[in-house]
Amino acid sequence: MLSYQHAYHAGSAADVLKHTLWAHLITQLTQKPAALHVYETHAGRGLYPLHGQEVQKLKEFQTGLARVYNPAIPQTLPAENPYLLTVAAHNGHGPLSLIPGSPGVAAHLLREQDHLYLAEAHPGEFEHLKTGIHRANLHLHLADGHGTIPKFIRRGQRTLVLIDPSYEVKTEYEQTVETVHTILAINPQATIMVWYPLLPTKPHRMLVEGLKQLAVSATWLAEFAWRIPNPPGAHGTGNIILNMPYGLEKSATVSLKTVAPQLANPTSKLTTVFLNPRR
Repeated sequence: MLSYQHAYHAGSAADVLKHTLWAHLITQLTQKPAALHVYETHAGRGLYPLHGQEVQKLKEFQTGLARVYNPAIPQTLPAENPYLLTVAAHNGHGPLSLIPGSPGVAAHLLREQDHLYLAEAHPGEFEHLKTGIHRANLHLHLADGHGTIPKFIRRGQRTLVLIDPSYEVKTEYEQTVETVHTILAINPQATIMVWYPLLPTKPHRMLVEGLKQLAVSATWLAEFAWRIPNPPGAHGTGNIILNMPYGLEKSATVSLKTVAPQLANPTSKLTTVFLNPRR
């Protein structure tokens, strides 16, 4: 389906958790000199002006990024949360006016020798992506990410992948597992991050179980429920990282425990656990 546009949800609580982990992954994996190849299956626009019509319609940033980004507090702790440092850089260390999506985070944190591959199937969103993201070794594809991104992955490359569909079509949970399996068959060492919403009907359970059954070393789950399940709509967010870089679960958990309380209410709950241990 091509109806979904992430601009309506930019800067949401789910984004804060997802992009905090995404920024940690990129920051750690760029510590080694060899080039990193980063892939996103559902890129969106990459950058979202705060006063854009779509962003202002639901204003989900008000209960998300706006709660954790404070320009009055110097962003001097990139090791603790490189995502907030990235947000500060995009806003000139001033008030929030531009929300970076995952491509904006990646484009800022990657080095010149690294490659960024972005797939987006929505023609309108792709046009925004073309005008918003600029960097060396940028590869843009107007295409379905599930079918396109695995074609560019090579065995032996240092590889990081983000898979974050809208899941408007229920079969996309199963499709996501299949995409992960395809990528790992090509490059078993690839680090893959999968995002999913927590919904009252719990359709994510088959996704979590499917990824666990792939038996990949260091498969790590982080879920944050910001309210008790109550239809309709999402009550939380989850991320699973396969081939989690060594030790990253510690620094990432510190960041999550720092931002989660600012997004929380009395019923909120943060869960972090290895689904498959590190071998």
